[in-house]
Amino acid sequence: MAHIAAGFQAVGRTGHGRVLLLESGQGTGKTRLLIESVGMAVRSGLAVVSGISATSDALLGAVPASLTAQVHRLGSADSGSPVPVGPSFAREIRARLREALEHGHVLVVLDDLHLADLSALVGLGDLIGQLGAHPVLWLLASGTEGPGAHRGLTEVGLGKLAVERVPVLGPLSGKAAADVVADHLGATPHTSITLLAESVGARPRAVIELARALLAEGDVQITDGVARVTGAPVPAPRQPEGVRTPDPVPESFAAIVRQDLRSLSPFTTKVLKLAAVLGSPFTPTDLLALLDESPADLLTALDEAIARGLLICRVTDFAFRSDALWRVVLDSVPPPMRALLHRQAATMLLSRPDGVEAAALHVAHVAQPGDTEAVLIIARAVGRMLATEPLTAASLARQGMKLLSSQQPEWTGLAATATEAFVRAGATERAVEFAQGAMGEVAAFAGEPAAAGHADSVAAFRTWLSVALLLNGKAHEAGRAAGDALAVAPEASEHQERAEVSRLAAHCLTDGPAATEHAERLLGSRAGHPRAVQAGALTVRALKRWRDGQAGEAIRLLREAGELDQLPQGIRLLDPRWLLVPMLTGAGEFEEALDVARTAARLGPAATAPAVAALLRAPVHLAYGRLGEADEDARAGLAAGGGLCLPMLAPQAWRVRALVALRRGLLGEAEAHLGALQESCPEDSARPWRAMRQLLGAQIAEARSGPAAAIDHLSGVWASPEARHELLLEDLSAAASCVRWALEARRQDMARSAVDTVESLRRHSRELRALGTAAVHARALFESDVEALAQVSRAHQDPWARAAAAEDRARLLLAHGDREAAICELERSMNGYGALDGERDGARVRRELRHLGVRRRHWKHAKRPLSGWDSLTKAERRVAELVAGGLTNRQVASQLFVSPHTVGFHLRQVYRKLGLRSRVDLIRLRS
Repeated sequence: MAHIAAGFQAVGRTGHGRVLLLESGQGTGKTRLLIESVGMAVRSGLAVVSGISATSDALLGAVPASLTAQVHRLGSADSGSPVPVGPSFAREIRARLREALEHGHVLVVLDDLHLADLSALVGLGDLIGQLGAHPVLWLLASGTEGPGAHRGLTEVGLGKLAVERVPVLGPLSGKAAADVVADHLGATPHTSITLLAESVGARPRAVIELARALLAEGDVQITDGVARVTGAPVPAPRQPEGVRTPDPVPESFAAIVRQDLRSLSPFTTKVLKLAAVLGSPFTPTDLLALLDESPADLLTALDEAIARGLLICRVTDFAFRSDALWRVVLDSVPPPMRALLHRQAATMLLSRPDGVEAAALHVAHVAQPGDTEAVLIIARAVGRMLATEPLTAASLARQGMKLLSSQQPEWTGLAATATEAFVRAGATERAVEFAQGAMGEVAAFAGEPAAAGHADSVAAFRTWLSVALLLNGKAHEAGRAAGDALAVAPEASEHQERAEVSRLAAHCLTDGPAATEHAERLLGSRAGHPRAVQAGALTVRALKRWRDGQAGEAIRLLREAGELDQLPQGIRLLDPRWLLVPMLTGAGEFEEALDVARTAARLGPAATAPAVAALLRAPVHLAYGRLGEADEDARAGLAAGGGLCLPMLAPQAWRVRALVALRRGLLGEAEAHLGALQESCPEDSARPWRAMRQLLGAQIAEARSGPAAAIDHLSGVWASPEARHELLLEDLSAAASCVRWALEARRQDMARSAVDTVESLRRHSRELRALGTAAVHARALFESDVEALAQVSRAHQDPWARAAAAEDRARLLLAHGDREAAICELERSMNGYGALDGERDGARVRRELRHLGVRRRHWKHAKRPLSGWDSLTKAERRVAELVAGGLTNRQVASQLFVSPHTVGFHLRQVYRKLGLRSRVDLIRLRS
């Protein structure tokens, strides 16, 4: 349209004639463009002589009713005849022009000139040449088919006028095709319909025919203004699982494509059918091998298919323009011939060193039960695809199982491979579901006397079932499955090693009574166990030492285990570094913890390396006081874990997220993260995280209801010395917290117990300086030792613990009547919490300062919208979050360390800015 508009302007500017020539194929929208040009001309004040072979209604649809007098139609066009014939054609145009020129500038539109005879074109050329000095824009349209398709107007003479060619009309864009479909369906087309429209070449006529056909055949359903394909699809031949085939398409679409295919040359049709059997995409080498033709002959067919919009050329191969087109062509191959072609393709591919995987996909189409040759091909392919395409490998393995009896060892081997493939893909739930479905057959088979020679297949299956259960969080069942695998695994086999590591990992997660005993037997055995098994046994021993309060010895053992286990592994079930990083972090060895985290990520599978690195970094960031980085790493690691490391690493991530939320004063979020920890690591199957859950629960209880609630929360585990060890080693600041809570709750016995426990831990691990600092902090609190707390506040490596020590010292100074020194310590504490984004703790210290008559500004001005959630200040948002969590104004005030009147003021601002009337509306909004 831009070229035509420019033509109008040129004629108006010069007052001379101009010729535009549009050459475009049938169904490309050429006639529609001419009609739109007429509408644009009359709206611009031009008179029009129209030789468009369209009905008056179609033409007048583009012309306003008030301007129809400006259109002068030729008689032949008015009668519907598109063929200009003889000299009378030019005379008729001249007569209409005489009338039109009386009104000024004129547009002459002539269609289908490729169907004109020579005398008509000669007469038209003479007329154009004679009227060159008149303000006439000639818009001449010609098709690309017919006897005159290649006859140019320049051959018949146009005087001094040159012909300017209008760019050829291309396919409709996705949006334009969707708009055309929408016009005819009366609704916005779903993506599936737009893709079908593009698959018919996106030519206007074909798109319109498709829309009408979908309506006529009832293949469209309109819901909520959106049109979707709902017609019965073309029946699909049964395909093996995992072999990619295109989805069925509506018969109305298939009929249009088949009609288009019939206009192709026979050789191009043959090429397309063979290509459809090979699949999309396909390589020209494979196609030539099936055709037994020269590349030159194939090029001709491919050119035709590409020109018709059926194929696209990529860098190294070709593909059908859409799966819908591929489906129609594939369905045109009779099923018996399709099976023969698949077998021919498989034979051809097997002759190549790298063709096994592709051959197996073709074999899977046609193999019948008992076809041992097909099973061998599938088994070879599955082995090669495990690392790169595990889901396809799993599906092919399952297809191979269908060709065998479950009494055959190959069946069990393929079952093991399918389970392994699902695990490698991170689909641990699918792995467990599949393996448990096959377990009955394997168990029955394993009991047969003939099974003795096939123990390796049974051991492989049980081992991968154990791995799948372990990674799916079912540690007890994983341990039993690993034991079953070890009972039949051949000595010194790969399956024996993996099953042993799986059992040790399950022991770490469950702490079964026999865990330590089993690990000690492995370590004391004179048999040369693999290094990974030795490392796993050392990890179990280290956990026992940790629970016994020997933190330094536990860290030493894990370092030793890490030195043993240095080889990269595709799937890591028990990496001692996963436990070493949080232990080092708790001991204040932050830099070493980060180094170990990087090593753990490097030695694991590449697919999960980013998740492992993020999950291990998160607690270190938390210890440094970088709440934002800690929360982001924990969140990203949980999202990207892929099921291959989460049972061992997820608990730390949920702890980090809960503590970040707690320190920011977001109790609802903290409780939600604790709930996720408890759900992902149930107490009966994740005993190592028992102390973590208990301590985190106590911290949240204290924040919500005070120290007495925290003490009550710990009452169930405090009686056990081992539990106390784990609890105070979980977070070295926990010793001071427990003493603080116990003193405020008037539980001197519990405070003394906390001091005694942490000092006992210190005696067993004197090399851990952070543990010594924690013990001094707890003792100083218990004995109200102001000077010792001054020493502690400088010695803590954890910035959060330093701020807490300063707050503790300020309270003791106040108790001794030293107001000025107390204010200095409180300000130090508040600045420390503020630098760590510690909203809740900072608010508590500000309240203490207010009581002492000291006010500190803690807000910043920021440009905000006038309404909506983003308009709330930080204080208003915190109030809104807590109220939405179900707290009363008084409870919110207690959490934020402000008065209930302040909470009420903020809440009224929240209602106003959010357009709410009550706390019920707020709760509903945030739910």
